[in-house]
Amino acid sequence: MAAALVAGVALVAGGCGGGEDGDASGSTAWANDLCTAITTWKSSIDQTALGLTSSPSREGLETAAAEARSATQTFVDTVRALGAPGTESGEEARAATESFATSVESGAAEIEAAVESVSGPTGIFDAISSIRQTIAQLSEDLASTADALEGLANADDELEQSFTEASACEGVIPPVP
Repeated sequence: MAAALVAGVALVAGGCGGGEDGDASGSTAWANDLCTAITTWKSSIDQTALGLTSSPSREGLETAAAEARSATQTFVDTVRALGAPGTESGEEARAATESFATSVESGAAEIEAAVESVSGPTGIFDAISSIRQTIAQLSEDLASTADALEGLANADDELEQSFTEASACEGVIPPVP
């Protein structure tokens, strides 16, 4: 599931980009900021997933939930502060990216609720199952967002160029076909 989430994050990043000034350098800076936020969030979510399997206890779940909440808040704040890229399809890319940020917030809240509802040993495994389902749903949300953003990037040469030039996106975002 973590691998699916990672792949989805990379796809989401592949469809975004740009700064509000409309020039390629502003768009590239925006893409760099977004890719940095995604990479940081992805790393934290990977650690959260690892924590679920390495420490299947209430304390381990609470730690994982706190880490997910912190990473999510940082990611959401960053995405929302970026605004719309200054490209032809910038406003649509902003809307798709912010919609995903809202899904991530909801997912973090679901993870916290699963942890808070734990009672007894079997509750721990129920919570882990619920958290894994939430991560799977986030992967699906990412895939849907990625499809929308990929279509935008395919139609917007400046958006595509921004991610090609963004050094933080190297290895995170595959070139848009």
